[in-house]
Amino acid sequence: MYFIPSMEYSWKSTFDWVCSGVDPKFAGNGGPECVGFLTPGQRLLETTIILAISILEIVVCWPRLKVPAHVINAEHNRQPDSPGKRFMLVLLSVTFGVELGYKFATKTVIYVLNPCHVISAVQIYLLAAPPSKTTLVVFRMHMTALSGPLLAILLPVLNTRLLPCEPEMYWVQHILIYFVVPPYLMSLGGAYSTESMGNFWWCIFTTGVLFIYHFIPLQGLGLITQVNLNNVICPAPSDPFYHRWYRLLALIHQHLLLPVHLKTYTWIVKKLLPQCPEVCNGDVAKKDT
Repeated sequence: MYFIPSMEYSWKSTFDWVCSGVDPKFAGNGGPECVGFLTPGQRLLETTIILAISILEIVVCWPRLKVPAHVINAEHNRQPDSPGKRFMLVLLSVTFGVELGYKFATKTVIYVLNPCHVISAVQIYLLAAPPSKTTLVVFRMHMTALSGPLLAILLPVLNTRLLPCEPEMYWVQHILIYFVVPPYLMSLGGAYSTESMGNFWWCIFTTGVLFIYHFIPLQGLGLITQVNLNNVICPAPSDPFYHRWYRLLALIHQHLLLPVHLKTYTWIVKKLLPQCPEVCNGDVAKKDT
């Protein structure tokens, strides 16, 4: 007689390595209490409102996104990668690989979907891919998302990092993706150039994309697994806007934070760069995407 496992047992055993290590005893991690923080009706109402606003932002901004002509021309005159770019690629890849190792070891692989890990993967792509229209679009969108690593640096969550050197790796990763890689890429110019300081279309477009990412895949997986991915299921205990309507409050303060952070960060980096290429100073010549 063959043993046929139940569907529930099969599901849990198959995905044991994904999220079984997430301990709901830690506040803000997840679990039934976290899922029950909001009623299904409120969760549905908020999701509908936020997705409608996000889709509107994407539809309005998409025709207004511009790609400088010098980037299009550069596609036909690609130069080999510099040793500095290759070094950055190896450094970030090793760091991200170690982080993945920790996630597999602690059976919390689902946390790879959190924005800071996604930004790490995006920067690996930017360092590995040749300059093109695609890399410029990805670069500009990822610049808007850099407020996430800043908040992770200012409000670190280290109480669940128990393995040797795991807290230290948290700092290495976030310092790299916030203080090191973006300024380095900006110094290269070309496909790694930012839009002009008065252009907010890229920022608004990306903000809409980020909210869709949080409220469809992250919220969906969070409800299925009862894991609080990037605090979209329930608020973090340290959330200064800890409230029943914290997600609508986040809609407001993130629409204020993202553009302010993007323009401030860009301005500071350009001032600190010893010699910024001319093409890094915004949209010199433009062409519709």
